[in-house]
Amino acid sequence: MAFCLALLAGLLVRPTAAQVPDSVSADTAEPAWRTALPALTVTATRVPAAPSDGPARLTVLDSTALAQTGAASVSDLLEERAGLYVRQYGPGGLATVSLRGTGASQTAFLLDGHRIGDPQLGQLDLRLLPTVLLSSVEVMHGPASPLHGSDGIGGAVHLRSRRPTASLQAHTSVQGGAFGSRSTNVFVGSKGDQSSVVAAAEYRYTDGDFPYTDDALFPPRTVRRQNADRKHLSLYSAVRTRWANHNLRVAGWATTVERGLPGPSITASNDERQWDTQLRLWADDTIQQPWGTLTLGGFVQHSRLRYADPDQNLDETGRTWRSSLEAEARVPLTDQWLVTGGLTAARATARHPSLAQNAHEQQGAAFVSGRGTLGRLRVFPAVRLDVYHMPGADPQGSVNPRLGVNWQPLSGVEALRLKAHAGRAFRTPTLNDRYWQPGGTPNLRPERGWSVDAGALWHGPLGRIEASVFTNWRRDQIVWRPSGNGYWRPANIQRVRARGWELSAEQQWPLPGAVQLQAGLTYTYTDARNRSAPGTDTYNAPLRYVPRDQMKPHLTVSWGPAALDLNARYTGRRFVTSDGSRSLDPFALLDAQLRLSHRLAGVRTTISAQVDNALDTDYTVVNNHPMPPRHLSLRLGASF
Repeated sequence: MAFCLALLAGLLVRPTAAQVPDSVSADTAEPAWRTALPALTVTATRVPAAPSDGPARLTVLDSTALAQTGAASVSDLLEERAGLYVRQYGPGGLATVSLRGTGASQTAFLLDGHRIGDPQLGQLDLRLLPTVLLSSVEVMHGPASPLHGSDGIGGAVHLRSRRPTASLQAHTSVQGGAFGSRSTNVFVGSKGDQSSVVAAAEYRYTDGDFPYTDDALFPPRTVRRQNADRKHLSLYSAVRTRWANHNLRVAGWATTVERGLPGPSITASNDERQWDTQLRLWADDTIQQPWGTLTLGGFVQHSRLRYADPDQNLDETGRTWRSSLEAEARVPLTDQWLVTGGLTAARATARHPSLAQNAHEQQGAAFVSGRGTLGRLRVFPAVRLDVYHMPGADPQGSVNPRLGVNWQPLSGVEALRLKAHAGRAFRTPTLNDRYWQPGGTPNLRPERGWSVDAGALWHGPLGRIEASVFTNWRRDQIVWRPSGNGYWRPANIQRVRARGWELSAEQQWPLPGAVQLQAGLTYTYTDARNRSAPGTDTYNAPLRYVPRDQMKPHLTVSWGPAALDLNARYTGRRFVTSDGSRSLDPFALLDAQLRLSHRLAGVRTTISAQVDNALDTDYTVVNNHPMPPRHLSLRLGASF
């Protein structure tokens, strides 16, 4: 850790798509492979490629999606627009994702290219990630381990932080709403000749005391949620500077959250509370070379989670650290082939009263990926070797290959693309899985899986439509079960098969009278089943909390300074027992937002009114965790 912190001052990390064009000075000639690829992304390829040119389904949620949804957190944004399922334990509780039938710890989460999952818990609470600090969110569907390492069985979610701006900018907003909610944020950015800086801050608070019907009472009656308040503060800053052939960026993100934990509605109200504190520091130096680009970088993450339950006389604090260093070279071999390769080293450590003292792991990886053009066929091979070492266990390795293709079937018709994608993925056991006392098992095997998908994409000047089918198999999935000695312990026992299809479409229509209409739809069908223990009640049963059907339509009508946003979603039934005997009812929701903007003397003001759950649907996402009824919020913003 000290070594990584010492290196962080000079830092060095792979470029994101937005960085590549800035890595060369104005008087340096750009290689043809760079100038020919606008709107680049590296989430699904590790080499520059436009989203329509890649081999995998990629959903990009940019500033337009942020404005149209009014989402305050990453969980809200993904829930509204992405083709995945967000499992949330109430409006202020833990929020995780399920992508293509995988669990909360089987999707890789990246921040500007760095893995940010918690090494102790193996999952990320999306409720703690505010959107005000982000420029976009990308969701890659399919095996991500050949590109990004552990956890990428279902795919990857890539958070892009806000970049230093090209001119002096400032934005601020305040918001207030039902149940005591209020928030304020501010963003400033400026750019000089050789350097630029950006800073952002946000504060949010809510009482969370919404009314709901408590069916556990007799007779059932309406009560208010207790101990559901939460307080959230986030700070972010980034600095970029250029000299000679270097492009250096250093960034930091601090978050602190205090919240009550009301627990299931069937239990009596309690005073449980949780404090989450997270600090992330990262940097990158992209160096232009005659043969291509070299990127060196580092990342440090520290998390602190304190949990207190006065009724149980319990007050415990856990701390985790994750640090990594990486070197990546990007080399255009020919006009048709671009190759990326590199090395990475990482260390994760956790401290908790219930963890063994030596709860840590070390990891090293070597990777290579490429992009080749063979006429109308684009080929994306990749392979990555990961090696992990943990105290008390034998070193473990995983080789994960991938091959993806993108084909233009009709000569001269750039709009139509066919995609196919196959690869191997894995997930290492968490530090809790290995070192929790009692129960941890140091010699657990990594979870492993294969995934195959294929699809078609049509993209034109006014919209796009994409359909894909997928199948994935997983083995050695880790399940905690009773040990017979009064405690639970993990074991590699579960096999899973998931298959389904995905459809997404977006279209824009300019109408008479300067009216603009934008509509979109995302639909997912997922059939995920337990394929372990033949002959038992759970064999071939659907996985818990994986909805078979999800549909998310949205519509925006804009006219001059006014815009009306409608965001709906339908979620099918979710099974809550491992044998598929009980399930939660499907539900449909509608959120509506009206935005009005006005510009005067270089200042743009925006007023918006948002109604969440406009149909006043009575629903739960997780059993016995009620969700709020219809409620209103108002926001006032100003941009300079």
